[in-house]
Amino acid sequence: MSDLKEQTSTDKRRASGSVNTSKISIKHRKAGEFVARESLLTELFHNPHINCVRNGFIAGFILMILRHLVDDLLHYGRPNWTFELLFLTVGQLHITIMIWSVMTFCTTFVVYYGTYIWANSQLYDMFWLLIYICYQIGLFVIPCWLVNKYQLPFACAATVILEQLRQILKIHSFVRENAGKIISPSNKSTDSQLSSEFSHFNQYLYFLYAPTLVFRDVYPRTSTIRWNIVFQMFGQVLIGTILLYHVIAYYWMPVFARCFTDTKLTYPSVITSIFDLMLPGVLFFVIGFYGFFHCWLNGFAELLRFADRTFYQDWWNATSSGTFWRSWNIVVHDWLHVYVYKDLIKLFSGNKKLSAICVVIFSAILHEYCMSIVFGFCSVIFIVWFGLVGMFLRIVFPHSKGTLWNIIILTMTPISLAVVPYFYALEISARHFPSNRATFWDVMFKYGNQSKADL
Repeated sequence: MSDLKEQTSTDKRRASGSVNTSKISIKHRKAGEFVARESLLTELFHNPHINCVRNGFIAGFILMILRHLVDDLLHYGRPNWTFELLFLTVGQLHITIMIWSVMTFCTTFVVYYGTYIWANSQLYDMFWLLIYICYQIGLFVIPCWLVNKYQLPFACAATVILEQLRQILKIHSFVRENAGKIISPSNKSTDSQLSSEFSHFNQYLYFLYAPTLVFRDVYPRTSTIRWNIVFQMFGQVLIGTILLYHVIAYYWMPVFARCFTDTKLTYPSVITSIFDLMLPGVLFFVIGFYGFFHCWLNGFAELLRFADRTFYQDWWNATSSGTFWRSWNIVVHDWLHVYVYKDLIKLFSGNKKLSAICVVIFSAILHEYCMSIVFGFCSVIFIVWFGLVGMFLRIVFPHSKGTLWNIIILTMTPISLAVVPYFYALEISARHFPSNRATFWDVMFKYGNQSKADL
């Protein structure tokens, strides 16, 4: 009996030790620093108690699918699953593939060999800087023009724009890190993962597909490719995509349909719709986070033997909005920290608060840019909600700690995941029915007194 207790206590210490070791190694990481380490969830899933939480989510999703399957069998005698929404969002796929192919070809060859010619030429640096700026502007403008010209549906337009931003950020990182080698070849970099020589093409090609936005000549690599992990990760991505479609089609779209069927908006209808969107929003967020940041990025990392798997931190333990945004997307955060935040600190003479505020606004503008191109209109919802509100929370509560603040963050997240999509649905419906549909802002300011009386 005593041996059993001793073995149990040893197992607990071993499990807790692996979790704590992983957490400490992630907490002490520096932005742009690459060290061989597993993702946080990979480490946590070694603990059977944490793994049980994942199993609980899987069981819940199975019951969610079974619920709709049983309901269809009872009412229709067969599964009545339709895919009209999927066909509407992925139409004109051949045009999307062509746009992506041209962007990828230019980013792969034009950028590298253009920078290579700059490194081996005697022309003025300002001349090449002008060429670089023109290329980046062209990469911004041309894909947006093509999306608008061919009226690409939502999923295809989002694919083009997100790939456009990914390539723009990677190009800037590559050119930025090699510009110092070209302008001042005698100055040796303090980063051991950056050589003093101009980067080779194979290093640049590897960086284009590696799950990071910060260029280094050398990354920590694993010795082998674990193909079982690759298939497991991409298989979970496929399952997650099916679940996301199920959540959108059966939980989100019925609520969004009210925006197109209700001719008049009131406070009760708005509040009810927002609360109805919270649970689907959380499911969408959790599945999307796990499917992309854990499965998709880990799958590519394993395929490319990329050893640093720190794509996110424990955002679920965040006690402030700043910690939350720094933790849930390490890939973009590293790029913003290395190439925006540090430069702004130098520009603003060491003012960290002002630099952080500018980074928040810049991030909100990028999100708004994506939504504007995909939907075809600009509504500044992301700028207001995540930029101004996020900046306000960062200023008022910069270093909040404790369980209460974690509860507040976890409460604000579902609200954000419901309010932002609902605002976009209102705007779309108002643009489709301009003559008989009042927007949310009309309800707030023009019909406010009447709506309050209804309450």
